[in-house]
Amino acid sequence: MANKNGYDGQLTMSAISSTLIESLKTLGLTEYEAKVYSGLVGFGQAEAKQIYEYLEIPKPSVYQSLKTLTDKGLVQIVSSRPAIYRATPPKIALRHMTDVHRKAEDDAMLELEELEKSGPGQEYPNVLWTLFGQENVEHKLEEMLEGAGRSVRAILPGDYIVYLGLVVGRGFPIDVLTYGQENVSLIKDAFPEVHVHDLQTVDIRGLEPIAAKFAHLPLTPGAFKRALGVLADDNEMMWIPPVPDTVMTGLTSKNPMVVALMSIIFSTVWERTT
Repeated sequence: MANKNGYDGQLTMSAISSTLIESLKTLGLTEYEAKVYSGLVGFGQAEAKQIYEYLEIPKPSVYQSLKTLTDKGLVQIVSSRPAIYRATPPKIALRHMTDVHRKAEDDAMLELEELEKSGPGQEYPNVLWTLFGQENVEHKLEEMLEGAGRSVRAILPGDYIVYLGLVVGRGFPIDVLTYGQENVSLIKDAFPEVHVHDLQTVDIRGLEPIAAKFAHLPLTPGAFKRALGVLADDNEMMWIPPVPDTVMTGLTSKNPMVVALMSIIFSTVWERTT
């Protein structure tokens, strides 16, 4: 039976998932704040004593968390003697936290852009940079597509077709090589302004010796479907080969020779596909 504060004696820390705590931490709460707020949502309303006893959180941490959560507008004091606390409804609280994050993102972007403009702007165009890990690869892909201003030529696996949404509608040519008619149809339907060719249609006449050497590469059947490459403005390249590894790795560079080499390869394949 619930007591006068709405607590029924059943809530424990084990009832609050680690996923919930990590999500609230991502939104800006400390671990103890996340646990106290979640506990109050479960309690309905409660005294500090109930929180630290039943959620097994140190007493000083509970009081400190209640204070900071109140300052943030995520907890309300509904009675002063004894002090009884209630969580702000989750829908309102989450909207408030995301608004705070969004404002922080906007403020940080303005400041970082100013720093970027005021810096020396030194680049190393001849360096070949290594990309390691899917997240770094995708960040670089976004950067190149969003920064392009004259042209984009790309080799895209099916999973990366959606990234074309970052570059379409800006009035310059976009040429894409992809693997299979299903991907070709997907691109034509979703992004009709993109010119797309199917790598499966490549004409190897005259290139038989090279094609024969490709057959001896240590790649599984269909591995080339995972190849990812981008040329932005014929000024910067990225190449992620379809190597048999669990971690995506590749190269990116503004080196003129490397960019020109990739441009030649792309143009040659483009002319031999439909």
